Amino acid sequence: MTQRSNVPADRTVLQQVAAAVAPTGATLSHLGTGGFASTYKVTEKSGEIWALKVVDATQSGAERTERELSALQAVRHPNIVGYRGTGTTDHHGITYRYLAMDYIEGHPLAADFAIGATYSRRDAVSLIQQAVSGLTALWDSGIAHRDLSPNNILVTADGDLVIVDLGMARALDDDTITTLPTPGTPGWMSPEQVGTHPTHGDWRSDQFVLGLITYRLVTGVEPFTRRTMYEAWIAPDQQRPRSPRLVDPTLPPALSDLIDKMLAKQPHRRYLRPAALAADLERIALTLDIPDSTPTVDPEFIFIVGKDKSFAIEPGFLATLAPDHIVVEPRARTRVTEFFEASGTQISKLTDPCSYYARSPIPLRKAWYVNNVPFGKNPILTGFATPADREQLCMAALDLQIHAGADIVLAPYFYAGNGEQQWIEESLQCAAVVADALLARAPLRDGQMEPTWATVAVSQNWLSQQAQRDTLLTMLTGSNAQRIQLLLHTTQPSFGPLADVGVLQGIADVIAVMQEAGISLVLGRRASEGLLGLALGASGWSTGASGIHLNMGP
Repeated sequence: MTQRSNVPADRTVLQQVAAAVAPTGATLSHLGTGGFASTYKVTEKSGEIWALKVVDATQSGAERTERELSALQAVRHPNIVGYRGTGTTDHHGITYRYLAMDYIEGHPLAADFAIGATYSRRDAVSLIQQAVSGLTALWDSGIAHRDLSPNNILVTADGDLVIVDLGMARALDDDTITTLPTPGTPGWMSPEQVGTHPTHGDWRSDQFVLGLITYRLVTGVEPFTRRTMYEAWIAPDQQRPRSPRLVDPTLPPALSDLIDKMLAKQPHRRYLRPAALAADLERIALTLDIPDSTPTVDPEFIFIVGKDKSFAIEPGFLATLAPDHIVVEPRARTRVTEFFEASGTQISKLTDPCSYYARSPIPLRKAWYVNNVPFGKNPILTGFATPADREQLCMAALDLQIHAGADIVLAPYFYAGNGEQQWIEESLQCAAVVADALLARAPLRDGQMEPTWATVAVSQNWLSQQAQRDTLLTMLTGSNAQRIQLLLHTTQPSFGPLADVGVLQGIADVIAVMQEAGISLVLGRRASEGLLGLALGASGWSTGASGIHLNMGP
């Protein structure tokens, strides 16, 4: 009769059991020991190699072993470890169960993750296709793995994938309950397995974990923060991974969407048919063979410095930044201009028309604006009655910048607060008017002036709220602008790091979409947004040309 205690058997004892089971003359190599069993590589005299798992009879692992045995017997698939046989043997009055399986010459995917190994997109998709194929064989047999993790996925030198350790596999209609919280691998479980009312999950739970593994394979980034064991355990329920396309803007949208769907918090929002998941993977794999014809933006770093804000104080500062192109305000102090000219980097001049200020009542306008800007004395702007009125303001702004000696022209723009779509549309229409006018004047300037920069000034809600961000992106990507300067007004205190997660995610999303559209994006108004934007892939960083740093509220 099998005796059990709370003290695990010594590994030496389990190896003695394995030696008794193995054929005479065979050699054994220890592969690993888990909470319920030890696994050995068995090499027979004939050269035959296989794997032997001996269950620790002192622990309550019998049920787990029977589940693994049932799963292995039910499924024969190249991506599921092959089953050879099972049996029991007595050792010092204790009965031990053992399983014989195919030996897989490979390494766990977890080992690659641990050293930061990367996979090409093609190889990553191939591995996931193999995993889905093997798991589908399990799922179609009415079995869920329930402990899928990078530790239980082996990869061979030829790139073949094999799923092992089915000890927690359970029939999908099995209502039996094991002690909760649900057993599994911390950080590699589904929300329903670790939530307030944890369940053992089903094949959709396997799908969620496979989505986490896919996320890590294609982005190279861990989907969750796992600083402590508890944080790793509860992460699937408490954390939501960033969309893969925000991590890697070059990721094909279809692949990013597939991962997002697999990682839906609610099981019914994931793929509800394994065949549909496999079909989408197949389509993605086929598209990887098609050359990417998506327009791209040449990598560049534009550094814009206004006359009111200057970072030109440390001799090594500019060398550290190493911008490709510097843009300065013509009215900037002489020492600032000399500092940049001494750098040897290409220098351009840009002055801001501050046209958004035309939306403000005259008593609130600064004296310099009223006295020096052609449209500074105009009544508060509520819109343009006719195209001629719009063109009149645009020409005044263009003449102002040419007179100041600007090399780059900023089209008039108007601050768009929450939901004020009209002013985004007006800013883009003004950009088109100025671009046409500048093109007509270009021969007079020997083609020295760069194309017009369209500028859009918006409140943070246009980025943080999904519906408004979609509207904004529809307008931006529908414009003919080659470069857009996006000025962002936030409620964040000055000089503080931008801490609003929604705004940060919005910035990343906008940058990714603009890159896909082939439109160069310069992010500006505050240093915090600019530096973050550069890190996320924006083309430039504006620290404020002329009046950009003034309050953009009407």
